[in-house]
Amino acid sequence: MSTRRWSRYVRGRKRRAKLCLPNNAVKVKPSLKKRLRELQGAVPGSEGMDMQTFFQNIQQYILQLEAKVTVLRCLSNLYGV
Repeated sequence: MSTRRWSRYVRGRKRRAKLCLPNNAVKVKPSLKKRLRELQGAVPGSEGMDMQTFFQNIQQYILQLEAKVTVLRCLSNLYGV
């Protein structure tokens, strides 16, 4: 019978995702950095990207979500739910 140390399986404190801002950018306010970090946490696979790629991913993610909503609405209307 194996003994496991469950303490190492317990999730630790979530690390903040690193936000990649361009070096020559105008100074970004801390409140904007916080909002961008929150947005980065909401979009899957966006950690460690430069800002241009990040915003392109956000655009694609929004389009995917809109398509999913459209499909779910059509299915809901079809099955009368």
